[in-house]
Amino acid sequence: MKKVNYFIRSILCFAIIFMSIFSIYDMNVVAESNETLRDLKNQLTTLKNKKKEQDNKKKLTEAQIKDYKAKSEKAQLDIIKASQDIDEVNKNIERTNAEIENVKKESAELLILNQKTESENIYLSYITGASTMTELIMRSDMIDMLTSYNNSKLKELELLTDNNKKLNKSLEKYQEELAKKREEYEKIADELGDDLAEMNESAVTIDEEIRNTQSLIDYYTNYGCKDDDILSVCVAAKNSNNEGWLKPVTKGVITSLFGYRTAPTPTTGNNHTGIDIGVSEGTKVYAAANGIVGAIVLKSSCGGNKVYIWTTVKGKKYTYAYLHLKSINVKVGDEVSVNDVVALSGGRSYGYDTCTTGPHLHFGISEGHWFGAAGDKALSKFNSYLINPPGFPGLGQYFYGR
Repeated sequence: MKKVNYFIRSILCFAIIFMSIFSIYDMNVVAESNETLRDLKNQLTTLKNKKKEQDNKKKLTEAQIKDYKAKSEKAQLDIIKASQDIDEVNKNIERTNAEIENVKKESAELLILNQKTESENIYLSYITGASTMTELIMRSDMIDMLTSYNNSKLKELELLTDNNKKLNKSLEKYQEELAKKREEYEKIADELGDDLAEMNESAVTIDEEIRNTQSLIDYYTNYGCKDDDILSVCVAAKNSNNEGWLKPVTKGVITSLFGYRTAPTPTTGNNHTGIDIGVSEGTKVYAAANGIVGAIVLKSSCGGNKVYIWTTVKGKKYTYAYLHLKSINVKVGDEVSVNDVVALSGGRSYGYDTCTTGPHLHFGISEGHWFGAAGDKALSKFNSYLINPPGFPGLGQYFYGR
């Protein structure tokens, strides 16, 4: 059951990691609203201590596995030795039984000879008298001595057989006990192996957490945040100089409005999360407001390559997004201004983006900072606070200038 549970957890873990790779390009750790840089550094210390403890536990477990495997191998060698001893005892029993049969045969022959001697004694005593008796008496005594010796030897051999049979049973019992111990050692070693596999899996997770946390610390440090600064405030303070929105391209035509519409593709919903601007593929896409790149999504099945940028306009936080991009010129954490080209437009299906019918730029705006290091990563949060991008003409109308 433990192995089954571990297998299920491994599959779920793999699925989560797989989805993360294709959904968030960088900065997977979320900073809480009141979290400071010092809090992040403390988290990093805690993670490193946890990894150290885990590494020590792994070494101990590896040593235990090695010890129990050695015990199992020793038990297997003892089982083989006991089997050889049993074979030797059985051979001794066979040899002793054969010797017993020979002694019994000799004793039977002596009995017949003794009976014959006694008959001769009676006959000669009757015919010849005492003068011929001496030789017969001596022969009779010799027969008695041999018979007595054989009887004694027979008892010794039978006792030896009994002892060998007892030794045989003892060895068989010892062999069974060794087999049980070996099975127990193997079971413990397997369980420890499962524990070690789980530790190795956790170690990968901890290593990833350490890397992400260190990346966040470096990011906020380079950004100018101090140890006791609240990170969300520090970030907001850096991009609070926008007084309005600019258009992301220098010219274009509105091909789809924000809100309800008839879905243009089977994989596209009826509720449009932004506006679509008709532009040729490869058009320069500028930042619509000064801000920070919060997250990047690559090769999404609906939206293709995406960029999410945090900004503050007239004191209010927003996250704006560009979808269906041919290429991206920025990375997570970059500060961008309205004069920076953050991407080139795409809008054609590249084999992975199924939510497009032709070249265009999707532009969406949501109230609040979402995704990445300083926001909630859930797409549902971004979608819950969407607004209609301001300053654009109606459906089918062109604009020129930003």
